[in-house]
Amino acid sequence: MNKDEMTYEEKMHRTGRFWTAVMIVVMLFIPIGICLVFHTMPNLSKPFWLVFIPVLLQDIPSGLGELFAYAPLLGTGGTYLGFITGNLSNLKVPCAMNSRKMMGTEVGTKENEIVSTISIATSAITTTLVLAVGVMLIVPLTPVLENPVLLPAFKTVIPAMFGALGYKYSEGNARVAILPLVLGITIFLLVPTLTSYVAIMVFVIAAISIVASFFMYKKGVFGK
Repeated sequence: MNKDEMTYEEKMHRTGRFWTAVMIVVMLFIPIGICLVFHTMPNLSKPFWLVFIPVLLQDIPSGLGELFAYAPLLGTGGTYLGFITGNLSNLKVPCAMNSRKMMGTEVGTKENEIVSTISIATSAITTTLVLAVGVMLIVPLTPVLENPVLLPAFKTVIPAMFGALGYKYSEGNARVAILPLVLGITIFLLVPTLTSYVAIMVFVIAAISIVASFFMYKKGVFGK
């Protein structure tokens, strides 16, 4: 790695760490501000920790899993920008993958780093604009959105979205996607109560898939 690349990496890490810290402080100020305005504070007794600890046990593994899974795809700048703005799996990562495919760049290259960062930044700006328009139009559009004819369609938005995302992720290596798909369906059919621990199960299935993919790569099984 030459001097220019090191300078770029250092700059990205410095900028990314700074804005990550700023966003953490901003997010923490929201509940703190609510407590100050309404003159109330959480009761740090046993019931609080009984609720708080299970949340940590779900979010920490899923957060670490996303970091290790997405960072190689997004690059340094794209990773910081994606994790700061959120919606990685359903917006940022698909945008980066599609942009990489359109531009013909390879993961780990300087070109892919630039394409990924620009695509994620564009996605973040577009999302912000769409949300702003939605907030402004929510009142006049409420009668339309609550129309009984359209309500069934809104109930299928999430399955349709994740179905399309699943295809996007697996279209290049369909054989690799078979194991996690079959494994996930089998586990949740046999033990439906695990649907309450989706964050943990995603991490578990992802770990199994990585190991299986490694052995498949060794045996040359990759491909459609």
